[in-house]
Amino acid sequence: MRYAFITALLLSSAVLVAQSPTPAGFAPSSVESQAKAEKVFLDSVTPASARKWLAALTEEPHVAGTPAEKKLADYVLARFKEFGLAAEIVRYDVFLNHPKDVSLKLLAPYEEELSLREEPYVIDKDSTQEGMFPAFHGYGASGRAEGQVVYVNYGSPADFAALSDMGISVEGKIALVRYGGAFRGLKAKEAQDHGARGVLIYSDPRDDGYGAGEVYPDGPMRPESAIQRGSVLFLSHMPGDPSTPGWPSTAGAKRIARAQMTNVPKIPSLPISYGEAEKILRRLGGPVVPRGWQGGLPFTYHIGPGAARVAMEVQMDEGLKPIYNVIATIPGSVEPEKKVILGNHRDAWTHGAVDPNSGSAAQLEVARALAAALESGWKPKRTIILASWDAEEYGLVGSTEWAEEHAADLQKNAVAYLNGDAVVTGPELEMSGSASLLALAVEAAREVTDPKRGGSVGAGWESRQRAAWATATPIDINAKEDAAFSARLGPLGSGSDYTVFLDHLGVPSWDFGFNGGYGVYHSVYDNFRWMEKYGDPEFLYHAAGARLWGLMAMRLASADIVPLRYSTYARDLQVDLDNMRRDVIRRARTQAAPGEADAKPALNADFAPVLTALDELRAAGEAADRAADAAIKSSDAATVKRINEALTSVEAAFLDAKGLPNRPWFRHMLIGPGLTTGYAPWPFPALQEAVEAKDSAMFTREVARVVAALKAGTERLHTAAGR
Repeated sequence: MRYAFITALLLSSAVLVAQSPTPAGFAPSSVESQAKAEKVFLDSVTPASARKWLAALTEEPHVAGTPAEKKLADYVLARFKEFGLAAEIVRYDVFLNHPKDVSLKLLAPYEEELSLREEPYVIDKDSTQEGMFPAFHGYGASGRAEGQVVYVNYGSPADFAALSDMGISVEGKIALVRYGGAFRGLKAKEAQDHGARGVLIYSDPRDDGYGAGEVYPDGPMRPESAIQRGSVLFLSHMPGDPSTPGWPSTAGAKRIARAQMTNVPKIPSLPISYGEAEKILRRLGGPVVPRGWQGGLPFTYHIGPGAARVAMEVQMDEGLKPIYNVIATIPGSVEPEKKVILGNHRDAWTHGAVDPNSGSAAQLEVARALAAALESGWKPKRTIILASWDAEEYGLVGSTEWAEEHAADLQKNAVAYLNGDAVVTGPELEMSGSASLLALAVEAAREVTDPKRGGSVGAGWESRQRAAWATATPIDINAKEDAAFSARLGPLGSGSDYTVFLDHLGVPSWDFGFNGGYGVYHSVYDNFRWMEKYGDPEFLYHAAGARLWGLMAMRLASADIVPLRYSTYARDLQVDLDNMRRDVIRRARTQAAPGEADAKPALNADFAPVLTALDELRAAGEAADRAADAAIKSSDAATVKRINEALTSVEAAFLDAKGLPNRPWFRHMLIGPGLTTGYAPWPFPALQEAVEAKDSAMFTREVARVVAALKAGTERLHTAAGR
């Protein structure tokens, strides 16, 4: 039966060859065989299979370090092997915590035990929370904290500064902050740094509850009892196992104790629902909150303190626990040492139908369909690795430990890392990544049909990009002509498994997902029923995601000239640098007047050396792209090898061995997660740190390092161009 299916696909492949444009990087002699293999792959993906995988993956909660998560690792391993792929489980023993005893109590103006569980619904069997931990924070500190409560909006540095300007302190108190704006661990850090005894983090209904749409179970948004779990690791300082900072958690590895860890909080923290947060917020006194701090609950917010007094008890079972990465390998036939990696994490805080197992289901479909292509006779030139990571939710632990263990090989031989996390919450494609992958991503997305809207998912993505550009791009009325539209991949910050590959090892990276209304993030309601009812009822976008993801991998692994293109890299960096220049000017306009207590001299920021280096990078990128296109028509193996080696080494040239000023693990000089945001990216992160610190000397030092990185990348592009 399977042989007949493959034969039928091969017989129909001529249609694809006739209709599809020649993919970038393929010599004319390679196009037809690649098109046949791609058609087998694309036609092998089915929504029904994706649905089957997701149902199995979300059968029970599977937090990292639990037997349920090991059971799921075994399931994924069995599927990879069933498809005919070589696969193995790679175990690491890493520092994790699980809750032993957690509670939150309102002490005044009356006593009430506040719930750390969510409301079960009869129509949703997975909402019963059977076998599930009470709500807790990954890497949250054990301890007891009692005190009055102060509301600090999103808990950002700016919010705490505004609080100080109002003459209100959180010292000795419990900070109550809402999710959003920054990674939750950085909220805990800010509260800790300002002297709070503990921190409570809730999801406000304005952000992802009834202020954003109908709530579950009648809609996709967050109901009042839903709790957003998550890690409070200081992610933008260093991801991975905090007991082995900067080195892999292999057997016998040196480890540090929790007291020595610098990227975990020292004060207790808990996540709570907005239903329970309301009981506290209603009883805060003090001034009315500033504009922008008001949330969606139906009363006027006050900052506090006031009558509300709470006690939080957090006791954790923490220590070394086993995690399990599952690694499947498709060997390359020409350059087996070169690797294209497709990664998705498998662990979840609850059932994880969206985060992460929509990606896991899509990854299994990619694996199954790639196996079909292999059976049809396709052989990738380069090795493809499918990685199912563990313990991502705690702080990108599984991917970081594996990549740190294989760092030398990956930095030399990894062609690209393609990440899929929460792959489906709706129908709208979003893509982020290294600019060198833009042309490939657009080309691949144009070949994947939008299953509901018609056309391609790429056309829809480009249309939304154009609409955003039309409304947001500044118009220079003195210019001879308006700026031309050009799509771009959004820059990557942190928050998923691409982080170690891009920011630590300099591997071109890409992340994607189909987005829609999604308010049940990290709650018990992120389950199979939610996906069937609201996210992707027919699993059409799971299939579309698998097709896009796999097509990217097939072309990276099989192209004669690796499809990394650099003519747009400098353009995107120029946009980012211009935004930073505007920000510096804006800050100078609004800084304290001379003579005021907090007045500082305006930042002396000379961007000229960076602008010159960007011009050189732009010219070199255009020359390298021309050379790559010309070499496709050549049969000169030495030229092809030289270009491929150069193109795959450019991203790593942007690293600096010393790392960023305040966080040496992050080594990429052109992109990184925001020091105070975590999720959101900071282009030119070292320069941005100097801007935030208002430190002119630091800015000048970091400009020199940025220029050196740009020049190093330019030299690699010169090599590709044959100069």
